[in-house]
Amino acid sequence: MSLRRSFFYLSALPTFVVILDLLIRFPYLRILELSVLQHYLYSYLFEWTFSFMIVWLISFSARSRTAVLAATAVVLSLCQLIVYGHYFYFGVLPNPYSINYCIDHTSDSLSLIISGVTWVHAVIFVNLVIIHSILLRLALKGCDTIPAKYRWAFAGCFLGCFIVFNNNVRFAPASYSVTPATLFSLKYTLQERWSGAAMEVHHGYMRRRFDVAERPHIRSQYNCILFISESLRKKNVSSYGYNRNTTPFIDSMISAGSVVRFHHHVSNAVSTQYSVPMILSGDFTIDKIDHPFIYDYLKWWTDARTYFFTSQSMQRSNIDLIYNTSLDTFVCQEKLPYEPFNDLGVDDVEVSDHVEEFYRRHNGERFFSIIQFNNTHFPYTVKQSAAHFFSTNDSAVIDRYDNTILEQDRILRTYFTSFQQAGLLDSTIIIFTSDHGEAFGERGHMGHLNTLYSEEIEVPMWIYLPKGFPAAKKRVIEQNSLNTTSHLDLFPTLMELYGIVHERAADDRLKGVSLLQPIGSSRIIPVVGKDMIDTKAVIIGEMKYIEINRDGIISYEAYHMSNDRHEKQNLWPGISAEQQRDLKEKFTLIDAVSTGYKK
Repeated sequence: MSLRRSFFYLSALPTFVVILDLLIRFPYLRILELSVLQHYLYSYLFEWTFSFMIVWLISFSARSRTAVLAATAVVLSLCQLIVYGHYFYFGVLPNPYSINYCIDHTSDSLSLIISGVTWVHAVIFVNLVIIHSILLRLALKGCDTIPAKYRWAFAGCFLGCFIVFNNNVRFAPASYSVTPATLFSLKYTLQERWSGAAMEVHHGYMRRRFDVAERPHIRSQYNCILFISESLRKKNVSSYGYNRNTTPFIDSMISAGSVVRFHHHVSNAVSTQYSVPMILSGDFTIDKIDHPFIYDYLKWWTDARTYFFTSQSMQRSNIDLIYNTSLDTFVCQEKLPYEPFNDLGVDDVEVSDHVEEFYRRHNGERFFSIIQFNNTHFPYTVKQSAAHFFSTNDSAVIDRYDNTILEQDRILRTYFTSFQQAGLLDSTIIIFTSDHGEAFGERGHMGHLNTLYSEEIEVPMWIYLPKGFPAAKKRVIEQNSLNTTSHLDLFPTLMELYGIVHERAADDRLKGVSLLQPIGSSRIIPVVGKDMIDTKAVIIGEMKYIEINRDGIISYEAYHMSNDRHEKQNLWPGISAEQQRDLKEKFTLIDAVSTGYKK
């Protein structure tokens, strides 16, 4: 065989990989600047030498070459399927966040993968295996016929490429072809984990350290219970117009005037690791370390006891060290005698039995309590006997999700019954909301972490007020319920309910407002997503403005939230250049405040 033909055979596999990657990611690659796009052209050299190293290693297995070749084809095909599955689902190639998540939450990651697999994936996988087998066999022919000095030269080239790409891919990984982009993201992640370097996903997984100034203790007038649901979006709640009766108990409470429903409430983040600390601290920040939470202040400044009950797993990832600091009672999955119900924790029904018994033994002390749910998180699990919604089409995942919402509504009914029997409803204010929402294919993806559209940030919220609650304050809350509110408003609201006026520093920005005070309709509400894709949003009145940073490519969107509930018409191009500059300054402020950098 001629040397030219050998090179042709060796080039077949990397050429296929690059062409396939180019076709799949062309909408992103075509908008890159030429100086950045050069990275992609250089990637072919890495793809070629990496492919050669694989083939050369296979060539050493003389006796079992066919089996090794077949196994390699399967592994390469599986890797491509996973990487591009991630790309189609999240819009980006695998990155440190997703890799860390897979390592820390293996079973949940497997559940996500398994639930998304269809026969189409099987067909694609089989075809990829066939193609890779053919290309590997051709490459082996080429490798067997070239002189040894060339093989060692190519190995040297691979080593040089590895060193060069190792120093450069981290700065703009998506501008390289799929193999170096994925391989070095994996390498950087594992390297930082093994070296002990803190990744953003691990920030806050340590005990918070903070100081709370001494003040005379205040006698609490009310108890407060904060219910935090998990991944519950407003769109699937019947009290907000959903066509299924998923919340009959809450609907009855609203009809009776027992609770105030907030019409436009949003989460300030799209993942629990950011949104819950924002709720508890009132700080718009993704840096969870050293921020006092509401119950830390209440512990030192009031006579209230503090309780936190969650169905979720906390100790496995050291998340308990974020929350469990000054609480009088902290209960999570690992402290409960129940079997795991899904990846995140135990069954909400079983936990409710435990918590109800706790309140039945309540001795009359004032308290602040958090009750966090779990079942509405993927994979949306309820016992078969509790399932109510079924369909014959492709909406099985929606059925499971709606069943968890209905079951949660039943649990809330039992809680209210228990509180009434314990004599608590006349002295307890109850707030219900969710950490964030959930997407079901509205924009081509499922779950959360990806976008700041309505399905992921608009969540239900309502407040139960006891009969003796001051009428004037109730009218203010009812008026505020018509405006857009956010999780950042809960902290100052709870502080005021316990009689605490908490003065913020003069340079605090993007803070929440107590719902017991009149709030303006044109204030700035910040939202951030720092997971798969870097996104920011500001909500001002009826408008939502979004900045999306997808692998270094920044784009902007604007939507009128009332006139365009599904956020289909991007109004950004019609905004004046001066207003666009002003909004971009607000996005810069969001980034500065949320990451802790003062400007």
